[in-house]
Amino acid sequence: MENSVHTKEKLQSAIMLGSFSFTMIAFMLPIYTKMLGGNAVSIGGLFSIFSIVTLLLRPFIGKGIDSYGRKKFLIAAFLINGLAMLLFSFSSSITHLYISRLIQALASSILWIAAYSVAMDLADGKNRGSEIGYVDGASSRGQLIGTFLGFIILAEFSSLMTGLSVLFIVYALLSFYAAYIVYKNIPETKVSIKKQAIKTKSKLSKGYKKLLIIVFISSFSSSMLSPIYMAFLMDRFTTNYVILSWCFVPAAIVYAFFQQKLGGISDKIGRTKPLAIGLIVSGIVSISLTQVYNLFIMVILWTILAVGMAMASPAETAFVADLTGDDIRGSSYGIYTLIESLGASIGPIVGGLLYESFGQTIPFYVNGVILLVSAILVFVLLENYKNKQKTELLG
Repeated sequence: MENSVHTKEKLQSAIMLGSFSFTMIAFMLPIYTKMLGGNAVSIGGLFSIFSIVTLLLRPFIGKGIDSYGRKKFLIAAFLINGLAMLLFSFSSSITHLYISRLIQALASSILWIAAYSVAMDLADGKNRGSEIGYVDGASSRGQLIGTFLGFIILAEFSSLMTGLSVLFIVYALLSFYAAYIVYKNIPETKVSIKKQAIKTKSKLSKGYKKLLIIVFISSFSSSMLSPIYMAFLMDRFTTNYVILSWCFVPAAIVYAFFQQKLGGISDKIGRTKPLAIGLIVSGIVSISLTQVYNLFIMVILWTILAVGMAMASPAETAFVADLTGDDIRGSSYGIYTLIESLGASIGPIVGGLLYESFGQTIPFYVNGVILLVSAILVFVLLENYKNKQKTELLG
């Protein structure tokens, strides 16, 4: 038990350090591209190539993790991410940025499948939701700290290009150190599964396939707001970037420090209720945001939406382990993250089109309605699921 706790703590530390760059990369990459002479097409391509690579690779990586173990893939993810950060640091052309982004996408494709697989291997069946929240919360904390660290480092340099170069080197070193933590402290969790001498390979259950329907719909819907929420705040409230940046802090704190506790709710009362309640809360808030003209109230509601999603997401991710066999856990998470990424890739495009073509509030209404429908689907499609201590394969 003590060894398991130690392993979980080290996994959390590694994920947190390896996640420092995630938010800052998304924020600074367009600026970095412009500085190197790129245009809107170049910027869009950098984000598209990331999505395409992760979509293509995740199913194959999942199978590899099942065949060859979790640890080596987790180490590789942090090492490759560190290499990508170094290449970003020394990039002097758009071509270099694309190569760096391609390598970063490879690291991301590996990381989450391996991390979720290790976390579920270490869970005892009762606390899977809490463990998923543990992993996601560690990443969110890393991103929050990494963003503050990034702005502190950039403020020390008169040249933004020099500051970015130094910042990426720092991120690279932290990612390499995360790989070292995994190498020294995290055992190969696949070993315990091999010892079970499973003779028949598990098949993907009907319950798992039904879950994927909900995963695609909800990820597509919720991601619609990602490209337009900032634009909505600017159009309705203020263009002051300092004020707007603080509007995201309360929600970021929810994801960083409360996701484990919210994820643990599904361990106590089952997956379906927290998943459905989280979707319902998020859907209602999404619709309510259209009627708000006070920035402070807007921040409060956005934070409540974060609570809803932080409750639903761990329950959904833990569901994957509940509905699949231990011997195909990596493959299961590979497919799960593939479907989730597919929805998240389409959603922002649709959200942007709705915002520009039909009105600023339309994406919020559409997202709210879809999330409420998704909550109904949770009960309709997964009504036979019961949360038990032992994994129950449905279908």
